[in-house]
Amino acid sequence: MSDLQGLPDLAAPVGAGYAAFGRDGLVIAVPDRLTLLRGADGRAELLVTLERSTAFEPVGRLELALAAVTGGTPADDGADVVPAEPTGGVLNVTVQLGATVREQFLPPLSLAPDQVGRGRVVAVLPSRAATLAARLVEDATLPVTASLRLSLRAVAPRLPFTASFDPRRLATRLADRFGVHAAIEPEDLGAALDELLGGPDDVPAEEVRSRREALVLRLSRLTFMDPDGSLRLRLLPPELVPEGTVELDMSRPAGVTVHRLLAFDPFAEARALAGGSLERYVRRVTVPELPTGHTPVTVLADLPEPIAGLRTLVADLRVPPAPPKRPHQIDTSLTLAPPDRAGTTTLVLAPGEVLRGEVRLRALLAAPDGDTELAGTWRPAETRHLLLGRGAFPLPLIVVRADAALLRLATVQVLTESGRLVGRLEADAAALAVPWQSGDRPATLVITPVGEGRVIELPVDEPVTPDPQIDLNLATLPGAGGHRARVVSTAPPVTVQWRPEDGKGEAGVQSVLLTAVRPQQEIRWTASSPFRPGVRWRVVRGGVPGPWSQPVAPADDLVITVDEPETVVVDGVELRPDRGEPGLWAYLPPGPFLERDAQGRAAIGLLTAGDVAFLQVTVRMDLAPQARAALAAALRGRVAGPVTDVRPAPVEVRRVSVQVRTAGGDWQTLTEGAGSGLPPWTAALSAQLTAEQADAVRAALDGAHDRLRLTGEQRLASGGRAERSRDVADLLRTN
Repeated sequence: MSDLQGLPDLAAPVGAGYAAFGRDGLVIAVPDRLTLLRGADGRAELLVTLERSTAFEPVGRLELALAAVTGGTPADDGADVVPAEPTGGVLNVTVQLGATVREQFLPPLSLAPDQVGRGRVVAVLPSRAATLAARLVEDATLPVTASLRLSLRAVAPRLPFTASFDPRRLATRLADRFGVHAAIEPEDLGAALDELLGGPDDVPAEEVRSRREALVLRLSRLTFMDPDGSLRLRLLPPELVPEGTVELDMSRPAGVTVHRLLAFDPFAEARALAGGSLERYVRRVTVPELPTGHTPVTVLADLPEPIAGLRTLVADLRVPPAPPKRPHQIDTSLTLAPPDRAGTTTLVLAPGEVLRGEVRLRALLAAPDGDTELAGTWRPAETRHLLLGRGAFPLPLIVVRADAALLRLATVQVLTESGRLVGRLEADAAALAVPWQSGDRPATLVITPVGEGRVIELPVDEPVTPDPQIDLNLATLPGAGGHRARVVSTAPPVTVQWRPEDGKGEAGVQSVLLTAVRPQQEIRWTASSPFRPGVRWRVVRGGVPGPWSQPVAPADDLVITVDEPETVVVDGVELRPDRGEPGLWAYLPPGPFLERDAQGRAAIGLLTAGDVAFLQVTVRMDLAPQARAALAAALRGRVAGPVTDVRPAPVEVRRVSVQVRTAGGDWQTLTEGAGSGLPPWTAALSAQLTAEQADAVRAALDGAHDRLRLTGEQRLASGGRAERSRDVADLLRTN
C-alpha cells in the first residue's frame, strides 16, 4: 500500500474537501473555520484565570478548547467523508487596541496534532498579557484574533512540467533575489521558482498559477514556515541545502505538506454564547499577603489525557543555593492530580532574590514487572507560573483517537509487545495517550466489532515525530472502501454473481459471464464496513443460483476460482484436492502442537534454580509424520478417488507464541518467535518466569486447563490470515 493512499488529493477537489488518493468513494474534509468547543452544559470551553497580588506583577492563564471544522459539505452525497488529520499547527493571538495598533496577546504557540483538530490549549499569560486580558473581560469592543496555521499531508496536483536542477544552486539564486532568511509570500516564491526553472508563460494564466502553487509545495526542502504563524515562508541558508542534481517530474504523485490559515475571535464567540458577558469564563485568584521572600509558584502539566498506566504525576522543583543570604538548596515536589494537573507551592527565597530554578515531571507508571518510576529532564523554572507540555513527560506519548461512529460499532484495545493490555477506547473514552516504554512498547491496536465481523489489528510504529498521533475512523481503516478481484473459471461457461459481504438479500447483486474466450474477468465492490470488507459469490447454472460462498477477504491481486473443488474435513483438518497432481490433497497446517522426541515425550520443561524459573518449549505447526499418515488413511475412507499423499499447503508462519493466563484473566505472552520457514515450521522458545507465571506453568503441566496455551498465526497464499490457539494441558494428553 502506498504511503500516499488516503491522503487528500489536491488535484481532485470535491465541494469542501478533496477526494482521497487511491481510495474510491472517500472524501477528506479539510477544515475551513475555527470555533470553540462546547461542554455538556453548552458553555464554550474557555477559561481566563487572572491572579491579583500586591507583591507580584499580574499574571494569568488562558485555557481554551479549539475545534477546526469544515463548514461546507462535499458535493458527492454518496461518498464517505472523514476529517483531515493535521500534522500540527501554530496558534497566534493578537488584540486590536486601536484603528492601527495590533498587539501580540500571546507569543505564537506550536500545537501538537491532538491539539489542532479538537484539542485543549493552555498558555501562561505574562504580565502584559494578563493586563490585556483584564481589559478584554471588561471591554467588549477590543477585537481579538486567534489565527491557527494548521499543517496537513496531501498529494500534490499532477501537472505536465519537468525540470532538472541543483537544489543548492537554486537556493543561492533565491537568496540573491530575496535575501537569506527573507520572509516571502507564497505567490512571490512561486513566481521566482517558475522563472528560475523555466516554466513556460505562453499558457493560460490559470495554468501558470497552478504550476507556481505546485512548485512551492514540491520544493519545500528550500524553505521553512515563518515561526510567526503566518503563511509566509523563509528561505533556508544555501549551505544547509544539499547539492546534486534533482529531476523534478510534476506529473507524478508526491506527498507534500499544505498549510491553511483559519481565524476567529474566541472572546466574541464566548460572549455571544453567554449573553454578552465574559464573567462566567473568568476566574480571579487573589494571592494573600506573604512574608518577604515567600514566592508562590504554580506548576501546570498540559498533557494529553488520559495517559495509559499513569498512577501518579509529580513535579519536582529545585533552586540552587544563593549565598550568602540563602546558603541551602530548595527541593520540593507537588502532586499534579487530574483533571487540572496543577499544583502550587511556596518557595522561601532570600529578600529580593529572583527565581532561578529547575523543574521536571516524574511519573509512576504501570509496567510488566510492577510499577516503575521515571523522571523527565530538568527544565528552567524562572517564572511563578510554570507550564510543562508533552515534551516534559519522561517518555514519548502516542495519542490514539477514534471517532464516535467507529466507537459505536467497535472497541479499540492497545496491546504491548508482550500482549499486555495498556488501555481501551470505548464510546465514553475516545482518546488515550500511550507512553512509549521501550522494554514493553505499544505494538498493536486491536479493533473488535461489537457485532459480526473480523477483528482488525494495526501495528503501532515507533514515533518519528515529536507529537505522534493515530486517528482511527471507519472510512480509513483497512478494508473499507473499494476493492477488486479476478474471478476465474477452469470449466467455462459459467455465470458468477457477487455482492459485498455486508450486503443483504438480492439488493446490490451483480453478475458476470465467464466463457472459454474470457474465462476470467475483474469484479469490483465497495465495503461500507471495515469489519466486513469481503465479497460473497455464487455460481448460476441452468438459471438456478447456487449457495453463497463464505466471505472472501480483500487482498492485493486477489484471484477467486469459482469452480474450486469442495474441501473435506477430517478430524478438524480441512483438505482440498490438488488439480495439478491427482491423488494429492493439501491441508492448512493445523498447529500449534508440542514437538515430541523419538520416545514421544513432549518438548516442554520448567527449569528452576532457587527463585528463578525458566520455561523451554519447542512448537511445531504441522502434523507429526504418524498423524499425517493417519490423516491420509482416514481421507481414503471418505472420498471415492485415489489418495496418494497429503501435504501441508504453502503458508508463512508469522508468529508462534506461548501465553499464560494472568490473575486478572488476561492472556499474557511469555515468549514468541517465527516458524522455521519450512515444514514442519518448528520454533524453539524460552522465557524467564515470575513466580506467578511459574505457578501457572506448573498447573498446566499437571493437567490444569486454561492456564497455558500455544498460539500460531499463519499467512495464507491467498493473502488471508489464520490464527489458532491450543491448550497445553490438552496437547500433553493428545498431541
